[in-house]
Formats: sequence, C-alpha cells, structure tokens
Amino acid sequence: MGRRPSMPAPTLPERAYELRALRFPDAQVQLVQGRELRFRFAISPTAFSRQYQCLLVMTRTGFPEMFILSPNLLELSDGRTLPHIYRHDGGGTKLCLWLPRKSEWSSHMRLLETYIAWTSEWLNYFEEWLVTDQWAGGGEHPVPKKKRWR
Repeated sequence: MGRRPSMPAPTLPERAYELRALRFPDAQVQLVQGRELRFRFAISPTAFSRQYQCLLVMTRTGFPEMFILSPNLLELSDGRTLPHIYRHDGGGTKLCLWLPRKSEWSSHMRLLETYIAWTSEWLNYFEEWLVTDQWAGGGEHPVPKKKRWR
C-alpha cells in the first residue's frame, strides 16, 4: 500500500468560506486583493466575561496572527507586562497562542478548533491573570530578540 498524497492547504477563499459558515454575530470576513484574509469577530471566554473584539489575519504564506482590538489589554493590566504576547507595530495586542518550533499548528487545521478556540482559552487565562497575577496557561513566554547591529 502506498502513501496517500497530502491534500493542499486551504486557499484564502476557502478559509473565508470556513469563517463565514461559523455565523458569528456581527462578524466580518474580508479578502484583501486575494492576498490577505481578515476575520473580525467578538468573543467572550466565559458567560461572565467581557466581550473582546478580535482580528484574525491570514496571508497566503506564513502563519495566521490574532489580535485583540478592544478592550485595550494594556490598560486592563494596570501597567503590568502582559504575558504571552508579541510586539508589533500595529494596533491591538498580538497574541502568542502556540509554539511554532513545536509545530503545534499546521495549515490543514480548522481555524475554529485552533486559533479561535485558543484565543478564547488565552482570554480566559488572561482574565484569571488580571486577578491572581499568575499565568495558568502554561507555554513559554516569547522573548523579544535584541537587534544586532554590525
């Protein structure tokens, strides 16, 4: 018996269809010039949690990125350093949801079962961290690399 050929990763239009099928209230799916997919949605990690405005950004190459647009997580943290985030130049807070070097995500995985579920879980741990100052979500905190000048 031979190996089955691997299926190609979903295209951005296929991902857009996948996200529209979720039917999140007031969610917006936008394909930008066929090169970028943006999914803006609201989520609450528990029935007693605040609502968070999220933005999932995907390109044809590279990994998806998840941002919390509001509320402002830095303001909620009262000056404490936020755990499990990446620095970036845009708006919102870019979440660290998985370890790329451990291949915890692949392009064949469904976004609802990975990025969206992981975001809800991250926000649940964040709300707990706001109260306890202890990150219970495990994982490794990303450490920004220092720029090396020649």
